[in-house]
Amino acid sequence: GNVLDAYGFVNVVSPSGLPMRGIVGIWPDPVMFIAINTPDMAASRAFYQQLGFVEQEYPYARPSKGAGQFEPAQPPKSVYLAPARNSMGVLLLPTKSKKTKVTPNPVLRSLNIVYTPSESDDAAELQLQDPQNVGISFVSTGKFEKQLETSKVMASKQ
Repeated sequence: GNVLDAYGFVNVVSPSGLPMRGIVGIWPDPVMFIAINTPDMAASRAFYQQLGFVEQEYPYARPSKGAGQFEPAQPPKSVYLAPARNSMGVLLLPTKSKKTKVTPNPVLRSLNIVYTPSESDDAAELQLQDPQNVGISFVSTGKFEKQLETSKVMASKQ
């Protein structure tokens, strides 16, 4: 990747072109959220709420909660939604104008949501697009575990 800058948090563009920000926390942190630009906050919020996401407190990696020099504060007018308090969520970032056309980064094929199907569910995959055309895929825990095992086998062969 290409490190753009680094001081407490690291702005990187991955080799495939996906911009990422890593924050140096006080312990190893998982991915906290995916940031999505949106010209229509109400439509985006309603879409994710229909999927079971609820507005949550913005997650921080450090106890200073964005007040220190090593972690940025929550972006103004942004909304953080997640399916549960301790899970990864989406950070909706408003564009400056409602007329702004948002083009998703082609590197991000979909945001995959892993779910446990009910006993009567045949674990069918469901694919949607949010109001910004970001792909959303629902993957059953069984299929996810198989993909995880396959990736472990592939990694061990390298």
